[in-house]
Amino acid sequence: MAYKSVNVEITQEHFDRSIKGSPKEAVKELIWNACDADAKNIEVSFDYDGIAGAESVSDIYVKDDGHGIAIDRIEEYFGKYGRSQKTYSDKSPGGRIYHGKLGQGRYKSLAAGNFLDWDSVFRDESGTLLRCEIHINSASRMNISYSETAEKAESEHTGTIVHIHGIPDEKIGFITKMAEPMETIPDLLATFAPYLLAYTDITIKYNGVTVDPAQQIKSQEDQELVYEEDGKEPIKARLSAITWKEAQFNKLYICGSSGVVYAEMDYTPLKRTSTSLYLMGDLFEQMHRDNTLAMGNTNPAYAYFEEEAKKFARALVGEQEEEDAAVEIARIKEEGIYPYDGEPEDDMKKAERDVFDVFAVQVNRAVPQLKSSSRQTKKLTYRLMREAINTNPASIKTILTEVFNLTQQQQDDLAELLTHTSLPDIIDTAKTVSDRLVFLQVLEEMVYNDSVGKAIKERTQFHKVLLKELWIFGEKYTLGTSDQSLRNLLKAHLNCLGRDELTPEIPPEAVEDLTRIPDLCLFQQICPSYENFEHLVIELKRPTLTLTLKEMDQIRDYALTVAENPMFDKTRTKWHFVLLGQRLDQHVQRALRNQTVGEGNFYNADNVSISVFEWSKIIQDNKLKYEYLRRKLNHQLSSDPNFASDYLRTKHAELFPTEE
Repeated sequence: MAYKSVNVEITQEHFDRSIKGSPKEAVKELIWNACDADAKNIEVSFDYDGIAGAESVSDIYVKDDGHGIAIDRIEEYFGKYGRSQKTYSDKSPGGRIYHGKLGQGRYKSLAAGNFLDWDSVFRDESGTLLRCEIHINSASRMNISYSETAEKAESEHTGTIVHIHGIPDEKIGFITKMAEPMETIPDLLATFAPYLLAYTDITIKYNGVTVDPAQQIKSQEDQELVYEEDGKEPIKARLSAITWKEAQFNKLYICGSSGVVYAEMDYTPLKRTSTSLYLMGDLFEQMHRDNTLAMGNTNPAYAYFEEEAKKFARALVGEQEEEDAAVEIARIKEEGIYPYDGEPEDDMKKAERDVFDVFAVQVNRAVPQLKSSSRQTKKLTYRLMREAINTNPASIKTILTEVFNLTQQQQDDLAELLTHTSLPDIIDTAKTVSDRLVFLQVLEEMVYNDSVGKAIKERTQFHKVLLKELWIFGEKYTLGTSDQSLRNLLKAHLNCLGRDELTPEIPPEAVEDLTRIPDLCLFQQICPSYENFEHLVIELKRPTLTLTLKEMDQIRDYALTVAENPMFDKTRTKWHFVLLGQRLDQHVQRALRNQTVGEGNFYNADNVSISVFEWSKIIQDNKLKYEYLRRKLNHQLSSDPNFASDYLRTKHAELFPTEE
């Protein structure tokens, strides 16, 4: 088949910005496109590759029996970004209300894969079934390749198959999980429920499972709304609350009269329920066509309907919570696992029980496995919950979720591990590793993100933060002196040697040049008399400083003072002097290149060495050391741009007070 191409009529920047999104949203857009094409049968399926038992998704297919894409409409559909036939029509040829109108949904598939293929069968004016192809490659995504001419189709009906492949490595895990019906169908149920209830001839299958809202609805409550304004025709809308048997997709959806979803929003009270709320009306269809939904609250009618929907949600949530609490508490009392006996003695005890009752309902929602656990497990769980109420109730939900998510093998491994160590020690070790990984991320931001590091003061902030994280310089070291003179360093050194009796005998001439103050001196944690000693003297500068010969001369001065002073032992003690900075200027780089005694080292004699490093070396060395543990812990780095600043204000509040 011969191909030709068409360029998308939009700037590259605007195009790239508008196609961003999640793979799940990309698949939903393709389903909506199939609905807009009057499809009656829509099927999402996946291909896998990899070793047995550890397969991952390699391809995504969205197949429908809609009217297809005619070859003479391809340039309009794909080349004129932001326009499509839906721009000029409210309904599909089959009479359905359109979901899309801007001609953008098809490109969102690039959020799932690097290569997109459309295999489309359509009828020409004579009724003949013809076939054409469209291809998009993310590397040249502004240029669409498609069939030069249509060929006769072997299919017996119209329809389209969209094939997404070339899935990026960083998205394979997410998409493989997304392919599990129980992972995605609750979302599809909530999004497509009113539409599927309005158009009952449509069937959507997701990886072999039918998306059937009617079978999953526990209850449905509707309410008519009217907005009246003097001298104007009343505007009507309908509010529909669907409570699901199992799904937990609880959002407020803005829809057209037929149930087509145009927008969705989180609303905090709904998060405590298993209810989806749909606000439907002609007003929202018109605003969608006018592209004004994003400015919804500037429209008085829209603002009125949204506020009424939220009032309805608050009342509904209150009723559901009372009902759920009553049922749940009655159940655990019948099982004899309620952690309280008799009637409460006073109002305080009654209040405590009321809190427990609400808490028990929330935990059962968060950890559904609890209901099927053994009686003994549930009894212990509720007892722990009772004890947690007056300490840290927020943490118990997370702990329970993680415990109940363990596989049988993981439970056995944990039991075996506990025969060799204690659970608190396991937690402390994992917490230490996690804390260190977090600090490495923060340290990198402090040094290499000017918006964070430039405001940090050298001695009163940066220096003091590092005092609490000395492990980054090596586990074998402990703090000797901090921000003290070389005289005090000498005293500490003599103490380490076990020669405190020499301190009063230090002659004045031996200390007259010891008034300078290095930042940190670290000693070996163990200093036995029969082994050599090793001391690390570190000179810190403000995080974002580029090191020059001036700083290099300063660390050399410290080192040579120690080297030349006989009171500092050099027979059994090695002295390492290290200068650290964000970057090295060209003069320092040249000075280091002229040396042949090791990376960053420009002096090494008589058990005294001097080295100059960029912080990146310290950070990367530690990252490599902890990378295996990071993967085993599945530790995720924060992508919040304010993470480092928030960490410093929280972890070191005494050094970084919050501005009033």
